[in-house]
Amino acid sequence: MKGLVKITGKLILALLCIVFIFLLTTTIYHHVSLGNEVNAIRPNGILVDVDGHKIHVYAEGEKGNRPTLVFMSGSATVSPVYDFKPLYSLLSDEYRIAVVEKAGYGYSDIYEVGRDIDTMLNEVRQGLSLAGESGPYILFPHSMSGLEAVYWAQQYPDEVTAIIGLDMAVPESYEYFNFSSLNQLMYIGRATIWLGLHRIPGVYPLNESSLTEHEKEQQKLLMYRNAVNIDYILEGKSVYNNAMTVSSGGALDLPILMFVSDGREIGEYWIPCQERFAARSGAQLIQLDCGHYVHNVEHEYIAEKTLEYLSTLEF
Repeated sequence: MKGLVKITGKLILALLCIVFIFLLTTTIYHHVSLGNEVNAIRPNGILVDVDGHKIHVYAEGEKGNRPTLVFMSGSATVSPVYDFKPLYSLLSDEYRIAVVEKAGYGYSDIYEVGRDIDTMLNEVRQGLSLAGESGPYILFPHSMSGLEAVYWAQQYPDEVTAIIGLDMAVPESYEYFNFSSLNQLMYIGRATIWLGLHRIPGVYPLNESSLTEHEKEQQKLLMYRNAVNIDYILEGKSVYNNAMTVSSGGALDLPILMFVSDGREIGEYWIPCQERFAARSGAQLIQLDCGHYVHNVEHEYIAEKTLEYLSTLEF
């Protein structure tokens, strides 16, 4: 019996040593690689200076009399300019499109800055202006950026012609959100990233639909650099207060089309909150049978319905 205990102890010690060596290896490899990869990260749009930091803005399509379509990413999307490509590439023949990557997103700088809704909206508006873009805009918010889109329309109604929600969050959603679970996941995620475990294929899945090989590689490099960075953490900590600010901002009076996921990746409260928001704001709601990143899965259908909807609006 004692011999079995000794053997078991040795096996456990050996296993712990293997795990330690593995984690030490992935950590060193990750941090050395980050330094080596800096020069390989090449923005495909324009970097503009907003309050002393670089914000990345990508645009394509001809400028004309129609509003520009502005794509606004959900929380922790490591590379919005590539995440949205399956959808905006189907729209840019008819409309000018722009993707603004906030602090910590895509090619923009990572820097510790307040993530209150006024600061984030300022980054987007200033970024567009400094990149030579001008309104009016049609906003395409995904997930958490639904708060910014609604707030934008509340504060600057002359700049926003319509909102096309891509499973966008609405203020009421955060009354049901499990913030304790979110905080735990964020800190686990931070530890996982610091250890370099996200470099293991499949640990941090990315959508590669519609991307060239160069774009796939760029997206991967941005994931290595951006995943669960400080700006995402601060944004998560600020979201409840931001939602309450938007809730008190008044009703909307503009066309809204909402594409809504099946809700299973978020919670039972998601779809009812979307439905109540749509009823209050007079929005048209289209239910989809897919997960939260609706623009990755149903981009062709969303593009088709979006163009149909926009054709009914007067610009």
